[in-house]
Amino acid sequence: MRDTSITKTIAAVLPKAAERQLRLRQRQKLIEACITAIHQHGPSRTTIDKVVTIADMSPGIVNFYFETKAALLVAALEFLATEFDERVLTPLAAFHDRPVLGLRRLIELYLDPDIASPRKVSVWYAFWGEATSRQEYLDICGKRDQAFADLVRDLMARLIVQAGATHLDADAVALGLIGALEMMWQEIAFQDEAKIDLASAARRCMAYLRSLFPAEFAENACAPKSVRTRPAAPPIAPPVDGPGFHHEAAKMLLAAEMGLAGVPTLCVPASWPGYDVIAHPAGRPVATIRLAPSQGDRISIPATDTPDFDFLAILLQPDERARSLFIIPRAALPAEACEMTQDLINRSFAMYEGNTRLDHGAA
Repeated sequence: MRDTSITKTIAAVLPKAAERQLRLRQRQKLIEACITAIHQHGPSRTTIDKVVTIADMSPGIVNFYFETKAALLVAALEFLATEFDERVLTPLAAFHDRPVLGLRRLIELYLDPDIASPRKVSVWYAFWGEATSRQEYLDICGKRDQAFADLVRDLMARLIVQAGATHLDADAVALGLIGALEMMWQEIAFQDEAKIDLASAARRCMAYLRSLFPAEFAENACAPKSVRTRPAAPPIAPPVDGPGFHHEAAKMLLAAEMGLAGVPTLCVPASWPGYDVIAHPAGRPVATIRLAPSQGDRISIPATDTPDFDFLAILLQPDERARSLFIIPRAALPAEACEMTQDLINRSFAMYEGNTRLDHGAA
């Protein structure tokens, strides 16, 4: 004989479960549409009408899930933050004692096309960039950002010990890698998705690690092999600088050193002409910095008749364990373009070595 009470219970539960699933799908569809709207219009110009048009849903259904537009915007940011935790931070816990593999995996996950898409990355920057949205960003993402920074620093500190590279500072090199990844995201946010080459972005980040730990990150394994990419146009290969230096890696090191000196600094995309880094020393105007290219022992000094840069940065590495940074005001450079040896740089611009705060020759 059939147990009619169980049958009735199942009959009552199944429609409710199906209804819950439908509601979850509808809510997620609105969140995905909101992310697309923010990507296209920014938070302040995103409206409920734009969201429901993208979602192909009726305007009235939004009120069933979100009381206000602000609640919908916050839900979109919370979704991205949770996704980043689950897809990037959580998997890296397995590499706690294997820093080389952990850092490779970090770059792979951070540049996964499902995470590092223009549609999603632009939302992070949209919330951060709009004054009315910064508090929401800090409330939702502040702890996540700190957790990510702590994780990178821990991996770097462990690798420094394992590699015996005690001359390196864990905070500095961690900041450099975070800055490299952020720069990749900045370029992604403002590019057409079809033109993005995530494998190239991964190689550029690996070049930074290889310049610090050449043995641990050998060039023949410079990019995570499992990084997933979308079809992309052939990338423009950045120049290679000096012994062991890739131009992008040198930019990241420059930005990291200045950041540690307390100067807000931003690397600009390779497509920007004239300079590589923007810095804003306290109480002084914003300064633009060009990184001098080099070939072996020869450093190329640009002519000073161009207004495109305020300072010239020269990064020297005579061997794997020694590195020096010169940040020279344009007025102190030779008027004509020329080449200088590392020895001549050391003798001619000694006072500008370590000028990371731009205290000497401030623009």
